[in-house]
Amino acid sequence: MLMPTRDNAIREWLDAPEIDADALRLNLRDIRRINFLLGWTAFATRFVARQVRGRHLRAFSLLDVASGSADIPLAIARWAERAGISAQIAASDINPAIVAVAREQGAHVPGFRAEVQDALNLTHPAGSFDFALCTLALHHFPPATAVGILREMARVARQVILFDVERSWPAYVGAAALTRLLLMHPMTRHDAPASVRRAYTAPELRSLARHAGLRNARVWVGFPFRLALSASGQKTRAER
Repeated sequence: MLMPTRDNAIREWLDAPEIDADALRLNLRDIRRINFLLGWTAFATRFVARQVRGRHLRAFSLLDVASGSADIPLAIARWAERAGISAQIAASDINPAIVAVAREQGAHVPGFRAEVQDALNLTHPAGSFDFALCTLALHHFPPATAVGILREMARVARQVILFDVERSWPAYVGAAALTRLLLMHPMTRHDAPASVRRAYTAPELRSLARHAGLRNARVWVGFPFRLALSASGQKTRAER
């Protein structure tokens, strides 16, 4: 059921150099809706919550890379507030217009900020965060760039967490059907199935992790078509 070959030629409209402002906002709204309906927001929040609780942390920091309008890091920030855990969460994206939407979305959420960052050249010092998270974004990048992003995530954080869709025919058909059934914006109807065609499989993600030099990398696939990676990042002083 997997698509045998990643489509390197197709491009998502969200990656265009210039995007109509109204179309961008509608597309980002659709993405937030998709993440909620398909459980991506809850899935990522639960995973981070398990890591925080498993380490008995009463405070943590997280950098979300290629964050879009930041619905997932904001959900994590709200969980931490409800749990009485201090969280410093930074959402980052290379597109200033997208970051502006993220700032609007998180304007009143404690411990949250949104910043313009190039995922290949993050400005944060090594080991600045407990966690570096990337959700539903790695498929935007070709393999060499994806390797560089994974390296940067491992440089700035003590744990790397990544979630994406796994490339497969059922996921492709589902993305096309959902966006049309819910009458989403044409940009979303194009980009959602295109993202599946550009996505990686579990063996491909393992290869990217090896090339990035990630330590203790674990890759698995959960239902429905959730491709996941967890790996050790920057060593603490005790580990060196």
